[in-house]
Amino acid sequence: MSSILQPTTTPAAGHWWRLANPRTWPARLQAQIYHHPVQAAASATMFAGFVVMAFPGIDLAVSRWAAAGNADFPLSREHALRLLRDFNRVIPILLLPALAVVLAVQMARPRAWLPRPHKILFFLTFYALGPGLVIQLLKRLVGRARPSEIVEFGGTLPFTPAWQVSGACSRSCSFASGESATAIALIALVFFLPLAWRWKAVVALVPVVLVFSLNRIVFGAHFLSDVVLAWLLMLWIMLWLWSVFAGNGARIDAALTRGRYPIAA
Repeated sequence: MSSILQPTTTPAAGHWWRLANPRTWPARLQAQIYHHPVQAAASATMFAGFVVMAFPGIDLAVSRWAAAGNADFPLSREHALRLLRDFNRVIPILLLPALAVVLAVQMARPRAWLPRPHKILFFLTFYALGPGLVIQLLKRLVGRARPSEIVEFGGTLPFTPAWQVSGACSRSCSFASGESATAIALIALVFFLPLAWRWKAVVALVPVVLVFSLNRIVFGAHFLSDVVLAWLLMLWIMLWLWSVFAGNGARIDAALTRGRYPIAA
């Protein structure tokens, strides 16, 4: 009788029960993001891609809200929002050459108070690969028309879901959002900071990324999926590249400075 009253759950069964228990999901998700950030970003990108392809009406609903229910996007005429967009476009024009100069200085005469060479090279490489190459390739390959250009909002071109290859657009296409990609690229700057400050910097930058990116939706220039998938793709590339550069930081620094980094105190 005593054996009957004993719990019959084996360790393996207990493990599967914990996996199936929704109360454990937030903690498990947090652990997955913390311990496996690259895989988490990849999974989030694929999941979001599936959602927007399965439910394309989400894009139309959000753009319809931005258009105020008409074939128009009234906020696109707001002077303050236009200035905000211009500011977002100026940032890389100023930031990238400045970082290139700092990298050249570090290679010629390394200074301990400047960012380490491998961190600067990481940011420049990420910017070239992510916003520079991947986003522009997607624009050319997918050929998605912008919200303001489609029939639903007074244009002449057809609506197509994200990832669906279309000949509707031939240049400066909607998918994916370049300005959302450059906005979230600012997150990569947190790797220049000490580890203890990085999450605080991310929290401070998130509102900036949101404002710069969502501004494109209210302009009728991008669908929600253009923005969200640009964010996730850039995070995926960013985290993967950082894992490569951080894991070889000392060797990259030594190669770039011909063995003069780290600098003796």
